[in-house]
Amino acid sequence: MRVLPNYCHSFRQEAHQVWHDMSEAEGFNLPRNEETTTEELLLSLARKHKGRGLEIKAYTKKEEGKNGADWAFWFANGAWNGIGARIQAKRLFADDGAYSSLYHQSKKQKEASKASGKLTPNQCETLLNYKDGLVPMYLFYNSDQLELNSALSFHTHLAWWKLCGFPYFSTDWGISAASALAIKHANWGKDNSPGQFPMIPWHCIVCGCCWDDRPADPSLPSLVGHGLRQLYGYSLGDGDDDRAALSDLEFSFEPTDNVPKWVGLLREGSDSEGRLDEEMDRLNLRGIAVIEETEAVDE
Repeated sequence: MRVLPNYCHSFRQEAHQVWHDMSEAEGFNLPRNEETTTEELLLSLARKHKGRGLEIKAYTKKEEGKNGADWAFWFANGAWNGIGARIQAKRLFADDGAYSSLYHQSKKQKEASKASGKLTPNQCETLLNYKDGLVPMYLFYNSDQLELNSALSFHTHLAWWKLCGFPYFSTDWGISAASALAIKHANWGKDNSPGQFPMIPWHCIVCGCCWDDRPADPSLPSLVGHGLRQLYGYSLGDGDDDRAALSDLEFSFEPTDNVPKWVGLLREGSDSEGRLDEEMDRLNLRGIAVIEETEAVDE
């Protein structure tokens, strides 16, 4: 019988580990960049679930990536249905308690901004404009320098404040998530601190109990799609303009069998690395990962 992994538990554990690792690195005054944290996060999930419900394959380009290049995650099940997310990962900087690189611009973007006198085009708008079917989102890697009261200021009305059967500790915020729309709607170039835009603990992307309603299908793609839909709805208000913005998005929260080309190339293995690098260059991707349910029993 197929038994699905406990995604809530696993994703929550990874957030706790990131919190401790980020805090310890800061204590030793050692750098810990987003790429390292993302790679170790995927390694930990892969190690934990090897033969126990999930198969994880990941790849990072060996040569230096473009400034601001994204990660892409594809969450799939045995039927090859899946849903993808295009991710910008940002870390909390201890010296100012903010995501200081949130408004990073590439060299070309800086030149365009200087010419126009405005802080555009920016990384967030670029993230929203790829139109590749992947849901654009931000992941934040946090430490004990996170001002938790500020991070929680948006959240007192949310279902997950009371549900899921456990309290929410500071370490649950080791990894937090925000929609690209939430970042776009922030005061661009100024609001880069926790509490200045809505975000949630990242495990709520896969924990149906975080929300008032839960998907009928418990598969990983369905859970992720539901969580991303809730994340985007949470990023917006109740006004007509906000509802229109949500309906105008050019991506879907429903799992699909329209699998991105890079997913197939990653599944093929080392023989496809050359073609995979070309595809990642075309899509401005620094790293990719396929997180796929298997038929194995999770103990």
